[in-house]
Amino acid sequence: MKLLIVDDQRVTLMGLAANIPWQEEGFDAVDTAANAMEARLSFGRGAPDVILCDIEMPVESGIEFCRWVRQQGYGSKIIFLTCHADFQYAREAIELGASDYIVQPAAYETIRAKVREVAEKLGAEARNRRWQDIGKSYVYNQKEISSSLWHGYLLGTVNSGDFASLPSMPDRDGEGVLAAIQILRWTADRKLEEDLMASVLQSFAEDIFGALSSCILTSYMEADTYALLIQTEPGADISGDLNSRLQYLADACDVYMPCEIALYPSKTCAITGMPKEWRRLINVRDRNITGKKGVFGDGLPAEGMTDYRQQAMRWKSILEEKGPRAMEEDACACLDRLAAAKGFTADTLACFSMDFHHLLVYLWEPKSRVAMLQQSADWQRLAHEAMRSVDQMKELIHLTLECYANESDAGELSVTEQIVDYINENLWGEIRKEDITEHVHLNGDYISRVFKKEMGISIKGYIIRQKLLEAQKLLRTTSLSVSNVAVQLGYGNFSHFSAAYKREFGITPTEERERKK
Repeated sequence: MKLLIVDDQRVTLMGLAANIPWQEEGFDAVDTAANAMEARLSFGRGAPDVILCDIEMPVESGIEFCRWVRQQGYGSKIIFLTCHADFQYAREAIELGASDYIVQPAAYETIRAKVREVAEKLGAEARNRRWQDIGKSYVYNQKEISSSLWHGYLLGTVNSGDFASLPSMPDRDGEGVLAAIQILRWTADRKLEEDLMASVLQSFAEDIFGALSSCILTSYMEADTYALLIQTEPGADISGDLNSRLQYLADACDVYMPCEIALYPSKTCAITGMPKEWRRLINVRDRNITGKKGVFGDGLPAEGMTDYRQQAMRWKSILEEKGPRAMEEDACACLDRLAAAKGFTADTLACFSMDFHHLLVYLWEPKSRVAMLQQSADWQRLAHEAMRSVDQMKELIHLTLECYANESDAGELSVTEQIVDYINENLWGEIRKEDITEHVHLNGDYISRVFKKEMGISIKGYIIRQKLLEAQKLLRTTSLSVSNVAVQLGYGNFSHFSAAYKREFGITPTEERERKK
């Protein structure tokens, strides 16, 4: 803080500055002025927090100077010094919002005590402003803060007492329903960020349960998994139609969002028991290894494990005799048969995964591409996720064997090259994503990611671009009508074709034809 002492008596001025330990009162800067002019110059070096100002000064009084301070909009605390207990002075001091009025002569300790009181008030006001700012920030970011606290509570890093007084948090002595929401797969090339997806799920849940609930919270937890809390109003009961309302939420994601979800709700339980309940729901989620979507209100049946016979040695023979493509097809077909069996569980998938890792032992060679691939963070993340997802297991098999194929036979086409060849060969017809995935025998999400990474454009964008390039070629080199070119390249709507062509080349197909003429 800064203290400014203003007094035309030099002895008094220097005495006040030198004989009181102002640093002990929290002032790291003390400035002095012998008149109003010097005092104004001091403001140029930084506005003071407290002004200790004599009233009786020549040319311009302390009252007139402090009136200037207020007119300039400064909120400095003012303590007046005067040798006369004049009522007019006191009245004007009050009008200027002075903090105190000291009649001289006064002991240094008296002056120090008065300034200390004012400094303490300044500190209290600053703390109050900080708390007000924190309160405003909380109101503005209320959902994000609440979501973060709930995330920590479910994981055991936040105590329920930490959020008991917050308005947007659940009543810790009450009950509610907890649900794990799992994003099974994204149906578009680009998935939503975790915070945005949590906000969307929160909005859907508020629309569906808002009239019955006192608190709804959605938090991102882990690996495409979100926690949804629904605490109902006292006396309200949603247990009878909970599953149907959650199914509506799943359907809303199908229609309005680029993803498919599975929901695993709890029974109504105490808020205090929800960290334990969350761990149970995660175990239920991990048993949905085939990626079934919908609502699993009664959990997933814990059936006996399907008999599993080791395949590693047989795969090794296929790999050596027929190559990695044949081995991949065999492994994926084996996985599909297991998934279709009644007793297919996470334990079965774990046996399959272990079997595949045994095969990798046979393939491992120091400094080989496969060995380096296995050391990468992406491969290790995928290997972990493959333990609880059939689709991820297939992706792991493909990624590994593609690396092996590229190393052993550089002449074989990569996935991206296969897709490009397929598109070019079928450019004159309708090209569906399902046809491409069937052609390369791989998961659609995986090939979308690989293609975008290698080509810098989505599969859909590449198809459109290639069709338009072919259209440009036909318009420039043939006499086919513009509408005929559009039809031949699969555009049933001429206006769509014309708009796409202009976006790509900056001119319409008709203008392209005129340019040729």
